[in-house]
Amino acid sequence: MYDLNQVRSFITIAGEMNFRRAAKALNMTQPPLTRQIQLLERELGVELFDRSERAIRLTLAGQRFLIEAEDLLRRAEAAALAARRAESATEGSIVIGFIPIAAVGLIPLIVKALRETLPGIDLVMQEMQTIEQVEALPAGRIDLGIMRVPGDQRLLKLTRIFRVPFVVALPREHPLAEQEEFSLQDLNGQDFIMYSPGDGAYGYQILNKVFAARNIRPNIVQLIGQSLTILSLVNAGEGIALVPECVRGSIFPNVVLKPIRMPKQSTTEYYMARSKTASSNPLTDKVHQALHDRFYADARRA
Repeated sequence: MYDLNQVRSFITIAGEMNFRRAAKALNMTQPPLTRQIQLLERELGVELFDRSERAIRLTLAGQRFLIEAEDLLRRAEAAALAARRAESATEGSIVIGFIPIAAVGLIPLIVKALRETLPGIDLVMQEMQTIEQVEALPAGRIDLGIMRVPGDQRLLKLTRIFRVPFVVALPREHPLAEQEEFSLQDLNGQDFIMYSPGDGAYGYQILNKVFAARNIRPNIVQLIGQSLTILSLVNAGEGIALVPECVRGSIFPNVVLKPIRMPKQSTTEYYMARSKTASSNPLTDKVHQALHDRFYADARRA
């Protein structure tokens, strides 16, 4: 089988149409170059150059082989580049699962950070609940996850990368909408849209604990699993709610968001997760490190 050096030599001669000039361009002497072409012609079983006159020219077989040889050399060089990029983890695909609420405010920050630090990677984003990510990570269906802290952490490595305070969401025409800052006491007796203890268990547990500790008793009119659905009901005038501040980028024209004084530990947290058992991937390592470097310190200070 012929090799790439022979192909490269053939292409150079075809470009120069002169063995001496081609040898100089390849930084070699003419006899070994001539020998390479003889071996290539023997392997192919055809003559590539017509040497019957003073000036050489390509045979019909040589013309056809030149087209394929140039394509072969391009693909070989592209393959080598892809291999080097894969080794240095600067190119390739990575699949990141994320909980739906992270799409508002948080995922744009993650995508922007990765585009700046690792512009060659192909990001595949998949919306998944935390429990789905817990199953998908060890199975290798996703490489990284953005989730709440899961109940079962045995197979995962978790890094907190965001900590977001709650804000009060009110209909624009609500009597308290002009109030600049709220305390938990302001929620007493108010029609309130609460996280469901099922689908919205994470938010429910945080808020229910705070309400119970301070004897806060809002009038719960709806139990809803997702923050954006809660906002849609606030937008419809069904009541007020506490939601993560990251929803500020969502568009609900009849909703105003106000700060509220709450215990420091009563925040919503977002974790980056990877599997402890899935096969190691240099690109996953690099993306994980890039997000850790960008967000971990901020999450600790928050």
